[in-house]
Amino acid sequence: MLFQSIFGYLLRWTARPRYFLARYSYRLSGKSVDVLPLKNKYLGQTMLVVGNGPSLNQTPLDQFTHVPSIGMNKIDMLFNRTNWRPDLIVTVNSMVVKQHAESFLASPIPCFISWKARWFAPRNIRSKLKYFYQSAFEAFSKDVVEGVGSSVTVTYVALQFAYYMGASRVIVLGVDHSFSKSSKAHSYETRKGPDNDHFDPNYFKAGTIWGIPNLDESERAYALARCAFEKDGREILDATVGGKLQIFKKISIEEALAFCNEKQDFLKYP
Repeated sequence: MLFQSIFGYLLRWTARPRYFLARYSYRLSGKSVDVLPLKNKYLGQTMLVVGNGPSLNQTPLDQFTHVPSIGMNKIDMLFNRTNWRPDLIVTVNSMVVKQHAESFLASPIPCFISWKARWFAPRNIRSKLKYFYQSAFEAFSKDVVEGVGSSVTVTYVALQFAYYMGASRVIVLGVDHSFSKSSKAHSYETRKGPDNDHFDPNYFKAGTIWGIPNLDESERAYALARCAFEKDGREILDATVGGKLQIFKKISIEEALAFCNEKQDFLKYP
């Protein structure tokens, strides 16, 4: 526990210089070319951003297989239960990269990892992975090539990707915003017992390290995302089954399906 507290402290106080160094090394790497084809890929369409909360076990994802979507972190652990697949997977969590990098590489789905987390991937596959740059600032980014705004939640990153991909409407699923433990500090701990905070009890299985969520900081980031979307006449809706998040307008699964099945306008944005 002492080591993890010290590690979290060091991460906080070295964050700014690490992010700026990462910006230059990312540009030099040429990895931004992997992000370029995503620009306005789903212009004017409804997209899903799918979290990893236990509510996914009550979410009929098979009814959303036709909808462009973004998954996060270890979402592939759900694939043996559903025909639904995301079009993209994003992750910023260093522990997730450390535990799951081989799966990202093997996936037929494009998986984008925060450039700063690359050091946690095995050396022999590091150069083969796809990356995005995560800036030192929280401000919502409309251009993923230049970097995404940072936050304590990967969902904020996914929303920025959805904006960049041209979504006119984003429907959030599986973002329960409810955990057995939360913290206002950037801290990690070793999981004890089954993981009841995610859709699979082995998501962060006993003995693995996971980051304790900060719900207040998450809400601040979600508010920034909502504001950015609304300024451009777009919207974010929340159809998470039993979700506790109150930042986005709540809708039912039935309403979400209706939105996803309606004719798309293919709007253009400035």
